[in-house]
Amino acid sequence: MGACGGENARQRQVLDVVRRLVTRAWDVADEEEVPELLLEMRADVASLCPMPCRGVIYLMTPRSDQVQVRYRELAPQGRWYRAEADMHTGDLVELWRTGTSARLLEVVGPLSSSLCGSRCLGMDARSVLEIPFSHGLLGLYSDQAGAFDATSALWGEQLGLVLSVLYHRLDDIAALRAKERQLRQIQRLQLAGQLTAEVAHDLNNPLSVILGECALLLTDAQEQETLDGVRAIQRAAQQAVTVSQRLLDFVRGNKAEKEWVNFNRLVQETMEMVRRVFAKEGIELSAELGRNLPWIEAHEGQVQQIVLNLLQNAREALHGFRSHGAVTVRTYARDDCVVLEVEDNGPGIPEDVAKHIFEPFFTTKASTQGTGLGLSVCAGIAREHGGEIRLEPRTLGTCMALQLPVRQACVVERN
Repeated sequence: MGACGGENARQRQVLDVVRRLVTRAWDVADEEEVPELLLEMRADVASLCPMPCRGVIYLMTPRSDQVQVRYRELAPQGRWYRAEADMHTGDLVELWRTGTSARLLEVVGPLSSSLCGSRCLGMDARSVLEIPFSHGLLGLYSDQAGAFDATSALWGEQLGLVLSVLYHRLDDIAALRAKERQLRQIQRLQLAGQLTAEVAHDLNNPLSVILGECALLLTDAQEQETLDGVRAIQRAAQQAVTVSQRLLDFVRGNKAEKEWVNFNRLVQETMEMVRRVFAKEGIELSAELGRNLPWIEAHEGQVQQIVLNLLQNAREALHGFRSHGAVTVRTYARDDCVVLEVEDNGPGIPEDVAKHIFEPFFTTKASTQGTGLGLSVCAGIAREHGGEIRLEPRTLGTCMALQLPVRQACVVERN
């Protein structure tokens, strides 16, 4: 009767512990609170286990056809480590994948679970209790034989439940924060749309004056160099008008009308718009344009916006890097598409930056020098045309490629 009463008391103790820990797990609001919860769990393990033991939490993360294993000691000062190949984690992964109940083992000989636990804790484990939970395993290890029994396995499974609750809670928090970031991004885009409409209207008035004055200047006899400068200003203003109209169309939801465009001619005209600025800054601008390129069905102003943006990005990449920079523009046909490459001999784009360059508002420039919308907007234009912009691998410098489909057979004009 006394033994039965003692077992009932132990069961009540386990239930009380589990209720308290589950409540604490659901109350976790940040990952920084996890160490305090693990400290409580560690103290509860010590009170429930008749012999001294230490614990390890293994987190399993599926990666393609493999599972990445990270581990940390069940202690507040613990940190996460990545399991190495010689730590024999294969049976732990298998238990996590297939196991629904705790595994109780007494170590006789080289047991891989014991080897892994011993390697993690720096101890010679003789008794092993491993409990699967939703995100991994809880391993309890003792250097004494007979440290765990069937009752230990039962309350160990309850601790696994606590860890499942904890890591599901952390997943929910991470998902909620991702949604909050997404909402903030949407709000910023909505605000940008409202500002765009206002700015586009304000730009059209001074642009009209610029275009009118350029037309008057071109009617008077001028030196050739002056005429070239006025024509460059006129083309730039016309491009600005096109961009302004595109912004208004975007805000209003208007779909741009496409027409047949001579791609090489568009590229050449855009290069002429910036050639004087490049020369003034000591940047050599050269072209390697493919012959007999097919025309493409596109919105000319939008495609020119992409070309101009890629040229400007190349120019900015060379600022302060070389005294004499070089930008090369190439065009060629491939697989019923035309391709434009803009390559510079600047510092290149680091890998950690490259994966973000097409994200809205991402920029490495100072807040007064860029909005982080250039490549994002250009990538959107390319997608609207059934094409793409990509970063081509280069050992030195940067090469951005624009690929646009021809869409249908058309007359080939010699460029």
